[in-house]
Amino acid sequence: MTDKDFLPGDIILMQGDLSPYFFLIKRGRVKFDNGKETFFLSEEDFFGEEGCFFGKPALFTSAACEETLLQLMKKDEAEQFLKENGNLSFSLFIKNAAKSHEPEKPFTAISPQHIRLVAGILPYVVEENSEKPENAVEIDLDTLASQIEFDKDKLLNLFDFSKELGYTAFSDGQIISCGKNKLKSLLKDYNRKEVFGGISGTKGLGTFSCFEILNDRTNI
Repeated sequence: MTDKDFLPGDIILMQGDLSPYFFLIKRGRVKFDNGKETFFLSEEDFFGEEGCFFGKPALFTSAACEETLLQLMKKDEAEQFLKENGNLSFSLFIKNAAKSHEPEKPFTAISPQHIRLVAGILPYVVEENSEKPENAVEIDLDTLASQIEFDKDKLLNLFDFSKELGYTAFSDGQIISCGKNKLKSLLKDYNRKEVFGGISGTKGLGTFSCFEILNDRTNI
């Protein structure tokens, strides 16, 4: 568990962000806004279940209204916390949260954010055939964040989710990855299912046009 302070106006999560944390408000007040609805949570309230338990993006932008202290918990820590607090029904919470966030698609290997990460790393992967993320990639975190236009904290959150998918991860200060062939196969799978799905007249486009469409769809 980690405690983190936020000043008034500090953004905690942007709508659409992925975060592996379950947040407990230990002090202060947090505003939630999605452009249509606004609500507030305060001391002893919690949020972030959609990312922590279901791998789904945040439905609201959350920001501190005043000096706020949050406790950040990973999934196993959050489960233990909820089980130890008798005033909360863990099973009911999970059921209701899953139902509430059903319209949002869970994070998968072909989610645009993951494809953007994979495409950014691919040119720097040396190993060809490894099936597991166990080989160092020849690019550092700051450079990758700049190239794919992610801030560092968001990129680290993304690596937490990517690690579970088995393609790439951030470990001991290094970006590690599976082999090039597996990454290329994923990009081809995304291209087939998401990019050209519903696009007509693509026969004979060739590799260059394929990646132009891929870049346009994923903002790589």
